[in-house]
Amino acid sequence: MREDRSKRLWRLRKLHDTVDAELCAGADGHTDLKVFYNGELSYVRRLATRAEAVSEAAARRAELEREGWNFHW
Repeated sequence: MREDRSKRLWRLRKLHDTVDAELCAGADGHTDLKVFYNGELSYVRRLATRAEAVSEAAARRAELEREGWNFHW
């Protein structure tokens, strides 16, 4: 279940599938990058700062776009 303090960075679409990237701020200052495939959590990575999480999300997005995924809000 997605938490209220999560913020979606982007959504990509390919045919009828979607991939969402969200950031979730942790109580101890870390930031979790969460990736959802068709609404199901498929990947989580805890990073020390928000900037690191945004950078990781950008790298994932670039990788998916090379595979034919397109931006979709």
